[in-house]
Amino acid sequence: MRDIWQATQADRILEKLDDDDVEFLAGLLLDAFRRVEPRRDSATMAAVARLTMTLIAAAVRHAITLKPKEADRMIALFKRMLPENLAALTDAR
Repeated sequence: MRDIWQATQADRILEKLDDDDVEFLAGLLLDAFRRVEPRRDSATMAAVARLTMTLIAAAVRHAITLKPKEADRMIALFKRMLPENLAALTDAR
């Protein structure tokens, strides 16, 4: 995984593919947000979905640079940092 990530950083085509993947996943998350909270502001929910996917990607990329036990600990910590109620994020101004 580390080699793939390093190659992605060095190659513009792979970098765009990675960006497209994050956008696709953010779109799936946004669709889920809309099903749960259909009356929430769409632009805010889209921003939260994109930022959430970006943070997940960053956490995973960090974890793949670590030894397995430490990587597991980092991912567990990241999961605990996530809010229990995503509505709190979409209420932020």
